[in-house]
Amino acid sequence: MHRVLHAIVAVVFLMMAAIQLNDPDPAYWMAVYAAVAAVPLARVLHRRLPSVSLIAGGMVLAGLIIAVPGFVDFLVSRDFTSINDKMTPDKPYVESAREFIGLLMAAICLMAYSTPWRR
Repeated sequence: MHRVLHAIVAVVFLMMAAIQLNDPDPAYWMAVYAAVAAVPLARVLHRRLPSVSLIAGGMVLAGLIIAVPGFVDFLVSRDFTSINDKMTPDKPYVESAREFIGLLMAAICLMAYSTPWRR
């Protein structure tokens, strides 16, 4: 059962990486989400990838730091429905908010897989 859950998590992050193909800067985002996907995928194969986890964690942390100001602007705007809208010149924080949320999900995943009680 654990292997199925690990596989589902890996597929979710691989899909997140694939969605980035239409992004103006896909390389970073595809690399981050693919690296995160590699961690649960390794568990499916009964392996651990501590170096990949550390690299992915560093990439996620760097992205979160960069996205924080835009995410704060999003929160301050109180225009929470704009997360579903296209980014416009009057709402530049929309993209940062989406990036922050995706990276936060990646960070939570990596933290969950770094705990010793995970199989």
